Amino acid sequence: MHQKTGKKIKFFFYSLLIIILTSTNNYKLLNKNIFNIKYISVEGFSEEKNELIKNKIKDLYEKNILFISKNYFKDLLNRNDIKYLFIKKNFPNKLIINFIPAKPIYIIENDNNKIILGDNGKILKTEQKENNFPTVSGSDDIENIYNVVNLINLSNLDYKMISEIKFFKSGRFDVYLSKGIIIKYPIKFNKKIINYSSELLNRKEFTNSKVIDLRIKNKIIKYE
Repeated sequence: MHQKTGKKIKFFFYSLLIIILTSTNNYKLLNKNIFNIKYISVEGFSEEKNELIKNKIKDLYEKNILFISKNYFKDLLNRNDIKYLFIKKNFPNKLIINFIPAKPIYIIENDNNKIILGDNGKILKTEQKENNFPTVSGSDDIENIYNVVNLINLSNLDYKMISEIKFFKSGRFDVYLSKGIIIKYPIKFNKKIINYSSELLNRKEFTNSKVIDLRIKNKIIKYE
């Protein structure tokens, strides 16, 4: 409801503004091009990178800020290194583009190649040390990998404890924890099952367990 209300307010605002500006009394004001973009601010990355992006969108200068739409920013929205992009029109003639950079979360190992998965679900080019992130093996399906790791990150299982996620052809996966514990998940998994596995780790009877096997429905198998 809030989004719909916000859109209605913006629609009425722009409509009213256009009516006022295109009226006979304000015709001279329109001719002065006060709403043509004179300033563009790019924020979120390093100063050097911000300037490179700013240079790529220099064709926006002198365009009417009232009529700038999302279509102008398709290339920016498709960048692999961003998670979110916020665009603010600072009237009368300044455009502010604020990036929220994507962060590396996992290293995907496949056929002796290593690629870094970002928290936006895309492959990142980064110079950060690989040892800082857990690894993923057994799959090259980026979309599926991201869906799984995102579900884990939304669960109660502590991301910092994870050293590796290993996928199998059947569609299921194992999670290797830094404490030397392996959790085996079933083919049909969900957030509830992952939360349950996190709960088991805190129980006394699983203190010495090296493997917690949840592959069989309604049954827990543990190995010490």
